[in-house]
Amino acid sequence: MFGSTKAVIGLDVGSYAVKAVALQSNRDRITLQGYAQAKIDNQDVGEVIKRVISQLGLKSKRIVTAVSGRSVIVRQVDTPKLQDAELKQHITYEADKYIPFGTEEVIIDCQPMPAKPGAPDNTQQVMLVAVRKGFVQEHLASLRSAGLMPEVIDVDVFALANAYELLGPPMAPEAERKATAIIDIGATKTNIAIMLADRLLFTREIYLAGNEISDAIARTLNYQPDEVDAMKLAPGEALESIVDAAMPAFEDLANEIRLSFDYVEGQFDSEVSNVVLSGGTSQLPTVGNILGNILSRPVFVFDPLAGLDLVPSRYDIHGLDANSPGLTVALGLAAHVLDHQQRSLGGQQSHNWQPRSRAVELGSIGVDNRAGATGETMAPADNDGGGNSAHETYATVDHYAPPVPQYREPEPQYEPPEAAPVAALMPPPPLDDDLDPVIAGSSGTYRPDQNRSGLLVVLDDEEDDIPSDRIDRQTAAIKRGTGVQVRQTSFDEPITNATQKPGQLDLPDLPDLPRR
Repeated sequence: MFGSTKAVIGLDVGSYAVKAVALQSNRDRITLQGYAQAKIDNQDVGEVIKRVISQLGLKSKRIVTAVSGRSVIVRQVDTPKLQDAELKQHITYEADKYIPFGTEEVIIDCQPMPAKPGAPDNTQQVMLVAVRKGFVQEHLASLRSAGLMPEVIDVDVFALANAYELLGPPMAPEAERKATAIIDIGATKTNIAIMLADRLLFTREIYLAGNEISDAIARTLNYQPDEVDAMKLAPGEALESIVDAAMPAFEDLANEIRLSFDYVEGQFDSEVSNVVLSGGTSQLPTVGNILGNILSRPVFVFDPLAGLDLVPSRYDIHGLDANSPGLTVALGLAAHVLDHQQRSLGGQQSHNWQPRSRAVELGSIGVDNRAGATGETMAPADNDGGGNSAHETYATVDHYAPPVPQYREPEPQYEPPEAAPVAALMPPPPLDDDLDPVIAGSSGTYRPDQNRSGLLVVLDDEEDDIPSDRIDRQTAAIKRGTGVQVRQTSFDEPITNATQKPGQLDLPDLPDLPRR
């Protein structure tokens, strides 16, 4: 592992997977220093956490994790204007009014909210959180078994709001502000956080999520759950049949979401104008269009990586990029204690995540032996920044051939126009003739419109001399993934070209235009 770092680790322990990210603030930017995740399946949660932290490759005393579920109660309550200890004492005394558990069974915390316009001067709104002690102790036991002790235990719906405030787009001018709903669709539950500017108006957990969508697909198309998980990430030509099969589950989920919108719009007199999706299920292609049509609102898929600097030598960039929406809670947890004053780092680009054509999972060291999946081990990425491969992370690619679609395209009823001259349609020459456009072991081809723009990638500043084998591997992966030629150079190395004239840029020669 690396030595002690100032990075903050956000650890998201879900029902389906454990995800960890490490963020470090650098002046006006934030760098993603580490990333790892692994499925839980039927394994011991503590062992999965331990493996993920090992793959992360970082030591940090600053760890933030979260609790969620039916043992967690979140309420906004009105109280007299009180400060600190007096407020805590008042909330503890009044808690029986708001929570279904006895006060001796729970851990209670609270925080005053920003003043609501028009509210009386002698009252305030307070966010009350109560968690059953046994639930917290069980969560801490899993962390201790992995050798961890968190600095903060948060609630994941608050992490959603933190992630969006830090890594989302800028706030609209005050006169134009409308509420935004961040909806995280996980495996067993859907979290809703509705915000108006920097004020959290409403939170809710819905126990209808990705598993119900997968069950609907499996029942209709007669597939096994593992097959459905792969199909949802890379549906290919089966996309239309998958969407048709999942539509009843999406409609049920949208009905619950609409009830939350109706409550907020009636209670706060503020329209919920934008919907932003995150979580693993938001990676299903066209999910934004599906929910947008049902809810009659614009729906975006959140890309929390759009405002971060990445270090490609420390983790699998393609796997990270493909899982971006599912990392929102982990990034929001790290943002809880990250000392960074700027907000809205992602800009409008944070609403532009697009589904990728292959599913990449960060597995344990070695070949992925999950039932129903054939794992091919790609080249490991060194995690210690100095070429030491004692701690290596492998990216495994599941090979999955989508089933034959359950529908037929209508036969064309017209004659196609006469083909244009071959010279006029000649494609530009490839950037590098020895590159195959299909990434080895993948189930699809990367195209320019499938790659996110506006992403700043930085090299590891701890490396003075990057091993040549890693340069070749990273260069090949980037060229195959994005169609961009890459080479390594240093700042003091002159850029030369045999045909370059003084003052000219070093650009490749353009092909001759076709003659008519």
